[in-house]
Parts: sequence; structure tokens; C-alpha cells
Amino acid sequence: MDILKRSISPLSDAAWNEIDEQAVKVLKSRLSGRKFVDVEGPFGWDHAVVPTGRLDVSRGEGRDEVHWGVHIVQPLVETRVSFEMDVWELDNVARGAKDLELAPLIKAAEKIASFEENAIYNGFEPGGIVGLAHTGAPQQISISTEHPRDIMAGLSEGLVFFRKNSIDGPYALVAGPQLWQIIDVFGDGYPLRKRVTSLLDGGMILALELEGGFLVSTRGGDFELTLGQDLSIGYESTVGDKVRLFIAESFTFRVIEPNAVVPLAL
Repeated sequence: MDILKRSISPLSDAAWNEIDEQAVKVLKSRLSGRKFVDVEGPFGWDHAVVPTGRLDVSRGEGRDEVHWGVHIVQPLVETRVSFEMDVWELDNVARGAKDLELAPLIKAAEKIASFEENAIYNGFEPGGIVGLAHTGAPQQISISTEHPRDIMAGLSEGLVFFRKNSIDGPYALVAGPQLWQIIDVFGDGYPLRKRVTSLLDGGMILALELEGGFLVSTRGGDFELTLGQDLSIGYESTVGDKVRLFIAESFTFRVIEPNAVVPLAL
């Protein structure tokens, strides 16, 4: 039996398929970070750390001329969100129902996706994750949204920074809802979105958890999301006509090249 314990659940294969399909829809719409970072894995539940390739030798002066150092590793963070579903409702899949009540599943998927997104963008100190906002803070650009030219000027400034630091493209704009909507609204005869996408060959990515945005290089090798277990749904218990499930994953995130990201503040 594996950690997901699906084989001992009271749910049919059809119900599990419906649960998985709905979760994938939610996660695809929420996990913006995976659209531009390198994803390594998944390597399984037992993949616990990522080697950084460095030694801590600050205490390495031992006795009898024996020198030593400790390998520095970054641990994976394991997340889990539990939720309850109605067994009778899930059984309706076998009866041909196409309008199942899956709100608890959707909410749980949104919560765990939000955790991963926030770790990538804002970091997660207990897990040793330094997010893009902190890493790119020295080159942060404040953008005025009063006029389309102000937004274009900010993006152009970010591209100049990349080129000065030998950061190749493609380049993409990761935009929070506010910036995304502003770009959609502005026009002045020629849609601002078209101007932005003509400037950035990596296009635009909507990140629902963001305030402001980021300019990033999508050339690869700069940002690394390592998965132990990718997002999976398992079984916990059954109480009466309710089944308790969970959605879980294990991951960590590293910024390899700090100059490959430019935070944008509104």
C-alpha cells in the first residue's frame, strides 16, 4: 500500500478519475510559476533534499590536522490539505452524473496551489526557500500605471537591466491580476497588450497570487522547482457518508541566477 491509500478507499475508479480531472483543471489555472521555471522531478516521497554543491567549512578546523566540512543541502517542504467529500455524491459518477458537487476539492486544490505559488514568489523561510521578490529586490522597478507609456518604459528598463547583465531571453511578464487588467484596458488606438507581447517574446503569464509582477528570463537554468512527489490526491478515512481525502506534494525552489528576475512594483 502506498502513502495515498487509494486501494482501501470506498471510492470507485470512476470517482477517482473525476476527482483527478477536476484537480488538474484547477491546478493548471493556478500554478503560474511552473510555466517559466525549470521543473525537476518528480523523484518520489523519499526525495528529501537537494544538494547545493557547497560545503560549510566554517567549523572545519579539526584536531590532528583533519579538516572537514558539512554538505549544505536544501530540504523539500511537504504540504497537505485535507478535505471531505460526500460518498453518495461521488457514487453518482457511476450513475452518469456530470454536475458533481466538488467544491471542497476545488477549494483544497486552490489552497495548496497558493502555497506553492507564494513560496516561489515570496519565499518560505522555514523551508529555506528564498523567493523571487527577495532575490530580485536590488533591481526592483516601480511602474506607474497612469499611462501606457509609463508601463512600457518600466518594461524597457527591465530589459536593459537584463542585457547589461548578460541575461538572454526569451523574456516574459508575470503579471498579477491588477497589472494584467490594466494592460488589457489601456489602448489609445493600439492595444497595450500587443505592445507588451511585441516587446517580450516570452509573452505574458497571469499569476493570481501576485501584487505587481515580475520580468523574467525564460531561457532556462535560472530558476529551479524540484518535486519530490508531485501534487497527488489520497485517502485518509471514512466517517458515515463522508470520505476524508487529502491533496499533497513535496517540493523546494531555488533561484540560480538572481539577475534573471526583475520585480515590478505598482
